[in-house]
Amino acid sequence: MAEGLKVFVLGPARSGTSITYFALQRVFGLPGDGESHVVPAFQRVVFTFARYCEQFGKSDGVLARRLDPRQFRAYVIGYLRDFYDQIYADGNFVDKTPGAEAIAGVPLIQEVFPEARIIVTKRTGIEVVQSHVRKFGVGLVDACHAWSASMEALRRVRLSSKNILEIEQHELATTPIAISIQIAAYLQYPDKAGELAAFFGANLTDRFSDHDWSERLLISDTSWTDEERQTFTEICGGQMKEFGYPM
Repeated sequence: MAEGLKVFVLGPARSGTSITYFALQRVFGLPGDGESHVVPAFQRVVFTFARYCEQFGKSDGVLARRLDPRQFRAYVIGYLRDFYDQIYADGNFVDKTPGAEAIAGVPLIQEVFPEARIIVTKRTGIEVVQSHVRKFGVGLVDACHAWSASMEALRRVRLSSKNILEIEQHELATTPIAISIQIAAYLQYPDKAGELAAFFGANLTDRFSDHDWSERLLISDTSWTDEERQTFTEICGGQMKEFGYPM
């Protein structure tokens, strides 16, 4: 087992979070509990507490004005650190949570574990939405909003958080050696690159996608109706452009 590794795998659902998680478990021997969803719970609590306190910050005669969001955040950080220490006593783990709230929680993760490695997976919205609808049976609109919100969270996190590795699901599928070298170097175990590449090469990154992996899926390649394509463009078009994904 790798020593002293705390890795958080984040990203939009259907963007490669699971295959990355399983690779880190297998190759690095890191323990994990599948889907985590721990950080988003506390991210939500901290955010809600801070917004609530703002309502009474300048209100005389209201006890709530004395609540201190910074002190509360410090308590949350301490609790989170203790929680993970209890679950993973040797200090090593891989924690995987997809979705926008998890990505938005990167600053909180870095406060709790300054030494943690954070990997954010990415994938073009067309492929994510198609895969999301097929696997979970959700509507196209909901899938579009989920992807767009995740990418917006990543865009915001980029402005304030450093030492994050962003990886493309497309590269996991098409150039596993190159992306494995990048991941292994980021985790400071460059000798593990070969094992990682072998794992990615032998395992499908998405069993709910059937297009040619050597090419990006374009909106014209989908079976969506004209109305659905317009809906996707309206909801996701801005983020597609922001991240340089072809339409």
